[in-house]
Amino acid sequence: MHRVLRLVSTALAVICLTQCATKHDARTASPRSYRLASLGYEPLKLKKVTGDSRYSGRFRVNGKEVHFLIDSGANSTDLDYELATSFGITPEKSVKVVSRGALGRPVTSWVGLGALGAGHVTATPFPFMLAPPSNRHTATSRYDGQMGLDALSGLAALIDLQAGKLWIPGPQARNTGHGGIHALGRHEGLGFDSLTLETAGRLPHLLVVSRYEDKRLTWVVDTGAEVTVMAAETVKRLGIPSTASRSKIIDASGDRASVRSAVLHNVIFGQLVVSEFQVAVTPLGTIRRTFRDRSGRPVDGIIGMDFLEESGALLDTASRMLYLGDPPLSKVN
Repeated sequence: MHRVLRLVSTALAVICLTQCATKHDARTASPRSYRLASLGYEPLKLKKVTGDSRYSGRFRVNGKEVHFLIDSGANSTDLDYELATSFGITPEKSVKVVSRGALGRPVTSWVGLGALGAGHVTATPFPFMLAPPSNRHTATSRYDGQMGLDALSGLAALIDLQAGKLWIPGPQARNTGHGGIHALGRHEGLGFDSLTLETAGRLPHLLVVSRYEDKRLTWVVDTGAEVTVMAAETVKRLGIPSTASRSKIIDASGDRASVRSAVLHNVIFGQLVVSEFQVAVTPLGTIRRTFRDRSGRPVDGIIGMDFLEESGALLDTASRMLYLGDPPLSKVN
């Protein structure tokens, strides 16, 4: 599904145009990169495979290279079952884990312990979720697995959706030491605006809040979703008109759903105003029953890669921070 966002925060637009053309340091591509490097972080280059707008990267499992989707909408890191066994990882079948795709189908997995490597960092023993082989085409079929919130937060990694990089703490990073790796915390110089994220109750999934016509809307922040999806239940409640679409969405279980399309005007995220916020619309009963905000209210949808990339987002899952846009140069040093 193709989706176009127009960002109309005048200050942000001006800052992007002036600062993206400014070379703050010859060794770095942007003020954000310079700031992260000054905090001791090191970049891992991410990529997009043909026909997929999401980012993925090369990592290591038990010393072997793997290709993982970067998925902040998944609480666990999944690894292909057959690949795991070839790496010497044994599924612990006495412990069964049942999760559900966004559209509701249950997926059964087992836990297997191995070593996860990213850059110079290796986490061991690390619990991978191993689902049995399936002939179903899913949202992650073309990958060896997905890197979920457990790994992203455990590594204190930052996902730069603007530059296509995963930033990992280096040996000199301020948040590393004998006690391990800790959350970086909020820092100036990483975005034009910084939004504090909520968790979905007792679940680790991260929620961002927006305002629309003086109403609070909450969204799951999901780098594993190509497009932003709004719950049909919310669309109906707010009386938002939608139109038919030929597009479909596919979830992690392989289920597909037809969607409609809607455009919301002047949706506000912190200091960012989106004049035309296009969303796919489909029922999200399972997600709304599972994910609720701090007041116990069901979430209104899923923020996907379309918005995250166009808004120049930097996601710090461990610190529960979402930075949007280029940082002012005065905040970088």
